[in-house]
Amino acid sequence: MSVILGRATEEEIAEIYELAGINREEATGIPFENHKEEMIKAYEHSKKFGAYFLAARSSGKLAGWVQIDKSTDWVIGKEIGWINDIYVKKSFRGKGFATALLKQALEELKEMEYDEVRLNVYSSNEQAIKLYEKLGFHDLNKFMKLDM
Repeated sequence: MSVILGRATEEEIAEIYELAGINREEATGIPFENHKEEMIKAYEHSKKFGAYFLAARSSGKLAGWVQIDKSTDWVIGKEIGWINDIYVKKSFRGKGFATALLKQALEELKEMEYDEVRLNVYSSNEQAIKLYEKLGFHDLNKFMKLDM
């Protein structure tokens, strides 16, 4: 299967929004009735600051996406590139789409002159962690929780 990468069209963005929340539930393993609404709010918030979707297409269909964004490391006061969201539809998994999306996103962030890119991943999402490590990402910090 060949992949074509490019900025998401309005039609693809509508499909991404329709699928919003499924990706969050899969990534976290936490069912939550408001995932879709929360993801759309996050997408829209990021869009206000220049974030955009890069789409992966195969045979004219949307196979997956990554939202390319920016953030600030408040400890050192530095703006950094940010991978806000990545998702590949189940029928397209295992074919290199996530790798292609991330490599293109990293290239675009490099062209924007970011020298550092970050993302968040749940520790239980082992498949994603393996992919990120394969691309050179490494642990930076840990969020911890205590159920009360």
